[in-house]
Amino acid sequence: MSEKVIVKYQVNKGFKDKYTKEEIKADKVIDISIERMKELNEHNVGKVIDILVKSEIEETQKEDEHKKEETKNEYTQEELEKMTVNELKDLAEKMKIELTKAKKEEIIQEILEN
Repeated sequence: MSEKVIVKYQVNKGFKDKYTKEEIKADKVIDISIERMKELNEHNVGKVIDILVKSEIEETQKEDEHKKEETKNEYTQEELEKMTVNELKDLAEKMKIELTKAKKEEIIQEILEN
């Protein structure tokens, strides 16, 4: 299992980021890599205020949950009405909705309710 390390770094004096060319102002908190933190520390730019370690599995689970939410809320009634019955059945299957009706209007209603 791999882990992702996120460093929260508070900038004490402003600088221009050499990679993004963004102007970073004093007192801003930025998320950076460990390598970048070491580089900034060499120039005494700021200080580390927090280090977060997240496992890749946690990130993947959060992304999967987000995708499920997007799928559930992705279609409006108007968009569903433009689909064929077969397309609606495929969508319901993808959304893991067990259809109990056969008419197009009823299928649309079941999808919208779930």
